[in-house]
Amino acid sequence: MIDVHCHMLPGIDDGSKNVDMSLEMIRMSADQGVAGICFTPHFYADMNSPEEFVARRDNALKLLESRLGELPVVPDYTVGAEVHYFRGISRSSSIERLCIGKSNYILVEMPFRTWQPYIIEEIEELSEVSGMNIIIAHIERYLYQDKKLVRRIIDNSNLLKQCNAEFFIERTAGKAFKMLKRGEIDLLGSDSHNLSSRHPNLIEASDIIEKKFRNDVLSRIWNNGRMILDSAKGW
Repeated sequence: MIDVHCHMLPGIDDGSKNVDMSLEMIRMSADQGVAGICFTPHFYADMNSPEEFVARRDNALKLLESRLGELPVVPDYTVGAEVHYFRGISRSSSIERLCIGKSNYILVEMPFRTWQPYIIEEIEELSEVSGMNIIIAHIERYLYQDKKLVRRIIDNSNLLKQCNAEFFIERTAGKAFKMLKRGEIDLLGSDSHNLSSRHPNLIEASDIIEKKFRNDVLSRIWNNGRMILDSAKGW
């Protein structure tokens, strides 16, 4: 599996607190058979400019890379951001700096406040005008929003929908199965933040999916993740 959404970089957001924690999270992921990781720390436009964020993120990555040799296995990895929606995101001149690696894929976290039509319109504009491929982070967390607006997101084939592994692990599994069967989930991420309450858990979700569906369902998700990781590396 490819983990396209996690918070394993040390000391940059509310995820991993230090390099030791980051190393253990990566080790846990590798032990689960995770072949690739996209490090996607939170980006909030009201806290940092994209340029400031990238500088902080690159410093955290260098700190982590200085000790990656301590691990027996290191999955392929790249860096991006979980970009929290902000008014004007579709007109930002430097938003592309937050794409995953060298790719044109960008992970966007939708607002948790009540959605208005202009929010969806701006996401659609970002997709259509910028040429970037939008990945909607943890789609399952927005299902309480206005059904028509959620449906616009889900039905838009230009938007990739990522869900968290826990969606298949917790009591919501029935809803997760229905969305997966309808092709409404394209990517999986652990969204892991720590070693306890939000630990790397892709293996749990993939085992559940494999038991419920044929292997081609997992293969589709795997291929989507691999496509993004390869694109991020410029392949």
